[in-house]
Amino acid sequence: MNYPGNPRFDPLQLKMKDYLDWKEAWAHDPSLIEDNGMFYAFSTDAGRNAPKGYQIRRSADLIHWEYVGSAFPLKNSAKAYAKGKGTEEYGNLLRAYRWCLTRKDESPLQVCTKENGEMSFWAPHCIKGSDGKFWLYFCLTGYFGGSRSCIGLAKADKVTGPYSCVELIVCSAEGWRSPNAIDPQAFFDAEGELHLVYGSYGLGLHVLDLNKDTGLRADGLTREDFDAGRCSYRDYFGTQVACGSVEGGVIHCHKDVPVYDAATDSWTKKTYYYLMCSFGSLSSVYNMRCGRSENVHGPYVDVNGNTLVCSTDVGSGNKLMGSFRWENSKFDYFCPGHNDMFVTSGGINVISYHCRTHYFKAPRAVPRRFRKKLAPHFLFVNQYTFNADGWIVMNPNRFGGEIVCDIPKEEFLSVSEGFYHMIRFRQDAEQDVTAVSRKVRFDLNGSISGVDGKWRMYGGHYIDLEIGGELYKGVVMPAWLIEENRAGLAISALGTKSGMTIFCNSAVAPVVEDKQKY
Repeated sequence: MNYPGNPRFDPLQLKMKDYLDWKEAWAHDPSLIEDNGMFYAFSTDAGRNAPKGYQIRRSADLIHWEYVGSAFPLKNSAKAYAKGKGTEEYGNLLRAYRWCLTRKDESPLQVCTKENGEMSFWAPHCIKGSDGKFWLYFCLTGYFGGSRSCIGLAKADKVTGPYSCVELIVCSAEGWRSPNAIDPQAFFDAEGELHLVYGSYGLGLHVLDLNKDTGLRADGLTREDFDAGRCSYRDYFGTQVACGSVEGGVIHCHKDVPVYDAATDSWTKKTYYYLMCSFGSLSSVYNMRCGRSENVHGPYVDVNGNTLVCSTDVGSGNKLMGSFRWENSKFDYFCPGHNDMFVTSGGINVISYHCRTHYFKAPRAVPRRFRKKLAPHFLFVNQYTFNADGWIVMNPNRFGGEIVCDIPKEEFLSVSEGFYHMIRFRQDAEQDVTAVSRKVRFDLNGSISGVDGKWRMYGGHYIDLEIGGELYKGVVMPAWLIEENRAGLAISALGTKSGMTIFCNSAVAPVVEDKQKY
């Protein structure tokens, strides 16, 4: 097997001269697109002092990133929009601006689309359209915490823009009587038809059918049609695929996913639609969840067959990643979420997401009670694959160029003398818990010292863990271990009853045999 070489990640930093030096810093809600051998990340305007209209970063390897500009040409545009003159020169966003316009007294935080012409853009998604142009699905919201929002389609000849709005796709009104029209993600189904998943909190996530030739709604309906009663609620807003406190939905169709049948000791191949989303407060308990379906419109369910629902900060859906920290590491991975699923032209499956950390000290100007919530966020990219049941599992380490491959059992044990750091997620998001690793040892006889568990490998790189009376099914994969500055092996395994994930990183270190309950 081949371990990844040192990817030489750029050091995470905040003290930069200006936004041109941001690299991964201040990238919120990132989504990916590939063009001519380069990768581009579009993200929400979440940094300071940068031009508005969606940040765009570029990378040749999904590892090193550079800021390259904004999607919409909004320089000096505020006065024009405030006067009702937001034309093609400034992105043709006047209709969107007018729908989301918010008075100062409606939004004390002033994170909003203002009367002075400033606009509040949220999570974007860009794809290559059938007409050869780049299609940017954007969203504008009235103010943070409200439901007055809209999603539109903008197009450009180049991936870096400038983009111009073609038409609005769905609009939601104030009052949370409909899904919040933000966080759009366009995706193709198994037959090549185009769809849009969108929504945030309130009434959850919905799917709309799009015209693959135009990128617009397949039914041609408008908000005026809905307000006039010419179409139903479901016709206009689409099919609900998750409800409650969920946001940042993304759906990806994977064909020929290997699924193991233990009863017959055989493998079959299935086509699944995987829905990922984020649950909980984005500044305290944010975490990534997943469900799947054999139908593009659902139902999307977790390992227990439950549809994705969240009425508090705890809900259904497989928990693929939450806040965690490797033992003895000063760096914590806090509130990871709002991710994209993306497959490169080389066939590598990756998840891009933003992740906060408390590694950096908060400025003294930030009140103590807000310092944890205002932890800075960065763009991360991790690889994902599928366990033997066909469920998504993601590498706990940032992508370093590794390839999922067969791992001999002897290599699994010898690479670290059987010692691993283990993190086990629980369904306790409302308690604001950061999971911390402990050291365990995988023994040759199939036992796991330190957690009183068992393990077995099969099928080249699949692994089963029995811990705490539950079976976790996962994958062993190469990784670059940033905390130890070396290559090694990682495990990502999903509980077959709880839907919770276990992460492991190889680590040559003694294990404490204390029999403590894990």
